[in-house]
Amino acid sequence: MKGHIAPALLCASLAFASSAAARDSQATYEEIVAKRVQITGDPIQIDTNYWLAWTGAWDTVVMKETRNWEHWLPAGSSVSWKRNLQGPPVITDLLAGKQQIGYIGDNPAIVSTTKRDIAPINLVAVNTTSPGRMCGHLIFGADAPDFPSYKEALSWLEGKTIGVPRGSCADRIGQEVLGAEGINVTWQQMQAEVIVTSLQAGKIDAAAVYEPHSSKAVFDGYAKYAISSNPYGEIDADAIVMREDFIQAHREVAKAWLKANIEAMFFLHDHPVEVIELVKKELPGYTKENLWHAIYGNLPESTGASDTILTGQMALTADVREMLQRGYKFLHESKVVVDPDFAPGAIQDDLVTEAFAELGLDPTKPLFVLKQSDFGPNPFKGDELIDN
Repeated sequence: MKGHIAPALLCASLAFASSAAARDSQATYEEIVAKRVQITGDPIQIDTNYWLAWTGAWDTVVMKETRNWEHWLPAGSSVSWKRNLQGPPVITDLLAGKQQIGYIGDNPAIVSTTKRDIAPINLVAVNTTSPGRMCGHLIFGADAPDFPSYKEALSWLEGKTIGVPRGSCADRIGQEVLGAEGINVTWQQMQAEVIVTSLQAGKIDAAAVYEPHSSKAVFDGYAKYAISSNPYGEIDADAIVMREDFIQAHREVAKAWLKANIEAMFFLHDHPVEVIELVKKELPGYTKENLWHAIYGNLPESTGASDTILTGQMALTADVREMLQRGYKFLHESKVVVDPDFAPGAIQDDLVTEAFAELGLDPTKPLFVLKQSDFGPNPFKGDELIDN
C-alpha cells in the first residue's frame, strides 16, 4: 500500500510512526503486522459494514481500504462492505442474516443484543472509546454567544431547543449532562445530517451529535463547540457485534477478524496521515484539515474537554462494562429495551481476550490512548499537507 503514497505524505506518516513508542501504546503497527498468521480452512464470505459518519469506526475504513483481513482470514475469503449512515439498518441486516459482523455505536449495539428471539447477536468487542470527543459533546449555532466555560454555556441552554439522533450515544450523553445540571430543554429528534442543516437555518439552538458531523458544522461556520461530557464522567464508544450462529460455526474466523481489527487500530494510531488520506477518498466533501481535527484534534479548553482524544479499546475492560451497563439502563428507562438487563451471553469477551493473548497483548488494558500532544498541530491546511 505504501508504494501508492506520495513521498511527502509517506515521510510525514513515518515521522509520526517513529514516535509511537513514546505514546501510551501496548505495541506498534509494525509489531502486529509481524505476527500475522493466515488461518487455514475453506474460504469464507463475510458481510459487514463500515462507517464514515462516525469517527468511532474509522478503523473499518482502514480495514476496507488496505484489505488487511486477507492476511488473517483463510485464503480465497472475501468481504462485502456496506456503507451505513446510522445504526438501525445495521441491526436490521444482522437480524436478517445479511451481515455476520456489525459496527455500531454503543447504544445501538446494546439494542442489537436484545432481539434474541429473532437472532442472537453478541457484543464481542468495543473498538474505540473517548471521554466525549467522538459523541458526547454539544455544539451551538454560530450566532450563540461565546462562553468562557462549559458551565455558563449550559446555563444558556435553559429553555432552548437541541437536535439529537434518537437512541444514539449523543442522546444518552446529552440527557445525562443536562439532567445533572437540571437544565430544561426541548429535545428535537432528527438524523445527524438534518441536525447540521437545522443549525444552519436557525431552527434549533444547539445539537448533541457525533463526529465528523459536528466538526463539519464548525469548519463550515454553522456552529461552535460548546460543552464536553468529560466533566460528567460520560464516555462514548463504538462496538463490534457478531451473530452468535456465525461465531459458533466459524469461531477461528471470528477471532482472526478481531486480530485484523486490532492491526487496523494500530494503523490508526501509528499512521494518522495515511488514515486521513483513506477517509478522504470516501468523504471528498470534507477537507483533510477537517477530517484530521474530527479524529485527532481536541475540543477547546473552555468546553471542559479531557486531554485524551481517543482510546483504542477493543478489550472489554471493567470501565467498558460499566459504560455498557449505564447505556443499558438509559435504554431501559427510555423504554427502548424491555428487559432490565443484558441477556446471558450477550456480552461475549472470550474472542477478544484470546485474540489479545495470542498477539502478546494485555486484555485487561486498551491497545492505546491518544492525546492531542501526541501529534501536535494539524498537519493539513485545507487539503494540503503542510510542514509544521
